[in-house]
Amino acid sequence: MNGSVMERPMERLPDADTLDSQAASLLVRAASGLRRIAQFHADAPSVAFMTGLHAAPLHATFALHLDRDDAHQAMALIDEVVSDLPAPVTEESLAALWAEHTAIYHSGLYRTDPTETAWLGEDGHPPSGPVHDTRHSDRAVTNAESLPPADHLVSGLLQLAILLERGDILCATAAMDEHLLRWVPAFCSRVATRCREPFYAGVAILTNAHLDHLRDLLAASGGPARPTEDGTTDTRRRRWTEGRVPRTCGGDA
Repeated sequence: MNGSVMERPMERLPDADTLDSQAASLLVRAASGLRRIAQFHADAPSVAFMTGLHAAPLHATFALHLDRDDAHQAMALIDEVVSDLPAPVTEESLAALWAEHTAIYHSGLYRTDPTETAWLGEDGHPPSGPVHDTRHSDRAVTNAESLPPADHLVSGLLQLAILLERGDILCATAAMDEHLLRWVPAFCSRVATRCREPFYAGVAILTNAHLDHLRDLLAASGGPARPTEDGTTDTRRRRWTEGRVPRTCGGDA
């Protein structure tokens, strides 16, 4: 991991033929992390959401332990912004974050469309197949009607969480390799380098760190190996975010 592993060893799943309750628990914690990250992307932060973060800082409550400099730095960025908010948190104090959420996810200001179709189309590479959509078969797990389109970042994170909760390592790996890891690192890199608010730089770096860590975790624990790294643009962007904070919040990539 280019020296990003810190003092504690990376959590590992047992081999596939010895998958047990401990491994299932690890998968559930990874899924919980994905669901929490999805909350940051889905909606502009509410007073209640930020009050909860103030009472329970992210670095102390994140479900899956990430022994990576980039993850620690990302959580520190988020927690610092939250700690600087007034007590009690007010709508007025969140106005800048609301505007930033609109700029990233809705207005096109930073060219950070949060969908697979937009990113792969931008690079000239069509999706390898239909986006894996588990919503209609999992209404007890997530409300399909409330989700964005299937190729949206939030849907992808929640769908991956469902696969992990099922213990379906092969399908989870395929969802990452064929979809999320083909565009989310580039999305996160652009958000981190173009945003004006450190809060969303932290969210972007944490998202990339969690996905990258999870893919390595599955590969090291009986799942399919990662595709050969060939120096593509997406690979370089992924490596850039490992162990580093953004060079700027407000400048071009």
